[in-house]
Amino acid sequence: MTDKILIPSMADKLTNHFLSRQGYDVITVDNPGAPEILSLAPDIDAIMMISKKILNDIYQELPRLKILARRGVGYDNIDAHYAAQQGVWVTNTPGANAHSVAEMALMNILMLARRYREVDKLTRIDDWSGAYQLLGHDLTETTVGIVGFGNVGRELSKLLSILGVRVLIYDRNPRQTKYGTFVEWDELFQEADFVSLHLAANKYTKHIVGNHEFAMMKSDASLINLSRGSIVNEAELIQALQAHVIGGAALDVFEIEPLMAKSTLLQLQNVIITPHIGANTIEANRKMAMTAAQMIDSVLSGQVPKYAVNHPILVN
Repeated sequence: MTDKILIPSMADKLTNHFLSRQGYDVITVDNPGAPEILSLAPDIDAIMMISKKILNDIYQELPRLKILARRGVGYDNIDAHYAAQQGVWVTNTPGANAHSVAEMALMNILMLARRYREVDKLTRIDDWSGAYQLLGHDLTETTVGIVGFGNVGRELSKLLSILGVRVLIYDRNPRQTKYGTFVEWDELFQEADFVSLHLAANKYTKHIVGNHEFAMMKSDASLINLSRGSIVNEAELIQALQAHVIGGAALDVFEIEPLMAKSTLLQLQNVIITPHIGANTIEANRKMAMTAAQMIDSVLSGQVPKYAVNHPILVN
């Protein structure tokens, strides 16, 4: 019997139908989730995931499932340990979107430095004089702190260094780099004009940034978060922004996504908000889709996938 795979329609197109060309039976949907999976293919062998959460009770309904391939880096929407107990591989695509996310972080830093949101708003109401008086900053005169020195953090440090920015870095595992200086946690938050977060979401990083960090930051400093919403205590961030404890923020991720329409964040003028699109480029999506497809092909071919985040208990 031919192995059956459920993947996002966009991923199928961006990989030029790679899995179909490998001989698999491919079913496409926009964004695979439990309802689509169970209604279209309860006999599925592999699923390529984007963002929808997979609950642990789904495995008993999918007796042939061998792999959940995450088309992205974070896999907090899947309980990888539980999946392993069910004999299911979970994979991701580390590094595939790193440059795209780093570019967006740089864009956010530049927009905050040049007060782009405020300038744009005044220009649209024909207040050219008011917009002209909103002076920004040259990045070469600022310090950027990068929290987390994985693939994205390293890419961002390179981009900033090219611009002559002073770069401070915090990571649990300091290493040699010519693109910045490793410092302690508190020093980074105290010294940086912009703090860019690039941490994985796990039990150790939940709400790791909150009132303690905001109190240390300069009153005109800004926070950028393109990692995961759970990293930041959102309620405390809102308070810090409202009270001008910090100057501003650029947020692409939130504790609850999609962001609720009544969220106070949407009302704040010192915040740039985007809908989790840090990796939303053709190039990044092509790399992520192709890597995820290759992980599926590896597992269904009886091989160990290169980017596994768990190790299934396989029962013969």
